[in-house]
Amino acid sequence: MTPPAAPDDAPTPPYPLDELRAQVPRTSPAEVLAAINALSERYQAALTPEGWSAAAEGTLRSVIGMERKMGMEMRIGLGERAGSVPLRRTAPLASLNLPQLLEEARATRQTTLALLALVQAAAPGTLRVWTLGEEVEPALYLLALRPRLERLGLAVQGARLNA
Repeated sequence: MTPPAAPDDAPTPPYPLDELRAQVPRTSPAEVLAAINALSERYQAALTPEGWSAAAEGTLRSVIGMERKMGMEMRIGLGERAGSVPLRRTAPLASLNLPQLLEEARATRQTTLALLALVQAAAPGTLRVWTLGEEVEPALYLLALRPRLERLGLAVQGARLNA
C-alpha cells in the first residue's frame, strides 16, 4: 500500500541547522559548553557497574560508535591542532564486555570533551567542523552537538534496569 502523497502546499519542515543558526546570535558558546559539561557529568555518573539491562552492551557499543564519529568530525576540522588529543587504540567494540564498554564510554567522553575544548578555543574564522551535512563554525557546531550528546545519554539511561 502506497502512503498518501503530501499536498504540494504542505509546509516543508525546517532544516535542523537553520533553526540552530537562528539561535547562535542569542546563545553564548560558554553557556552551551556548560550545558554539555553538565550532560557529561550525568552521563559519567550513569556509567556505574551495576544495574544494566540485557541490551546494555549493544546500546553502549552504538553510543560509543556514534560518539567516536563526533570525535572524528572535530578531528577533521581541527587538522593538526587535534594532535594534542591522542588517538586511543582499543579492541573492536564487539569484543568488549560490559565493564570494558563502560570504561571505553568514559574514556570516549573525555576525548570528546578534550576535542570540544579545542574547537571552542579556535579563533573565529579559523575552523569549520562537519555536522548535519555541512561544515559549520564552532558556535553552530556546539549547538548541534548538545542535543546529539543528550540523545546518547538518554540511550544509556534507557539501558539501565531502573530506567
